[in-house]
Amino acid sequence: MKISFEGQVAVVTGGGGGIGRVQALELARRGASVVVNDVGGLDRPEGPSADDVVAEILAEGGRAVASHDSVATPEGGKAIIDCALDNFGTVDAILHYAGTWRSVLYEEMTIDQLDPVLDVHLRGAFFVTQPAWEIMKAKGYGRIVLCSSSTGVFGRRFGSNYSAAKAGLMGLGRTLALEGRQYGILANCLMPIARSSVQKYQASFPPAMMEDYKVTGLPRPIPEEATTERLVPLPTYLASSACTVSGESFSGGGGRYARVFVGVTDGWLSERDSCPTAEDIADHLDEIEDRSSFLVPNSIYDELRSIAERIAKRDGTELPTVAAS
Repeated sequence: MKISFEGQVAVVTGGGGGIGRVQALELARRGASVVVNDVGGLDRPEGPSADDVVAEILAEGGRAVASHDSVATPEGGKAIIDCALDNFGTVDAILHYAGTWRSVLYEEMTIDQLDPVLDVHLRGAFFVTQPAWEIMKAKGYGRIVLCSSSTGVFGRRFGSNYSAAKAGLMGLGRTLALEGRQYGILANCLMPIARSSVQKYQASFPPAMMEDYKVTGLPRPIPEEATTERLVPLPTYLASSACTVSGESFSGGGGRYARVFVGVTDGWLSERDSCPTAEDIADHLDEIEDRSSFLVPNSIYDELRSIAERIAKRDGTELPTVAAS
């Protein structure tokens, strides 16, 4: 099955370099009209990186326009979507790659290092998707791909701000999937492991942070095989009409693609009419942590139902049946 974006309009934030650049080029090659959004280079003599990517797309015979608005404000997010509407008439897919870094240890974190990261990664996702939401609802179709990170799930040092923002994107993606399902809007998260050979404006990281990666035993933090070109097929599928999954998170790197999920162990259920103590928790900690059996809820409603079913089974009662969702 050939995946095509002919007749569709895609917005790529952070599209001026790295993963976003390769993504924008790939979507255009598959027929999409692309809004390449990036603020990189606006204050440099070399010029905006988004313009370079648009020039590449146009040179290949594709359709694209540059947006230099910031995702970090509601006004900027709306302007990005307005750019799509003014130039191409609609929005079918949003891929949110825009990012920034302030890599310091937690005790050194200041508000000036926290806010920009939350503004671009997390709030930016709200600001760029919300103006497009009504458009997607009205047409009964939409695809949203939020660039989260394994750091948001598994953590790392020198990244409390980044981890918090990326974890927030997972929660946002799950909620957008639930609220968008009846309107044909699918939302998923990407957790990329990729290096780019073309990044006009490079980020720098503390040497001590890079030293931490030596525990992997690899010669560099990101393996040589983990190129952006090997990553992009995954979000391209997620942004396409061929995609059938929603509310999920996927890791991609080095040609390995995998689902990332949050599960709840069966845990320990206390006796009926008891009021467990902290000592009881300590005594049953192994059972609480036992991962031999677990549930992967699609929403909080699944976990609530699971708890109620455990209690009903213990007490010999029956729960009302629910219609399949």
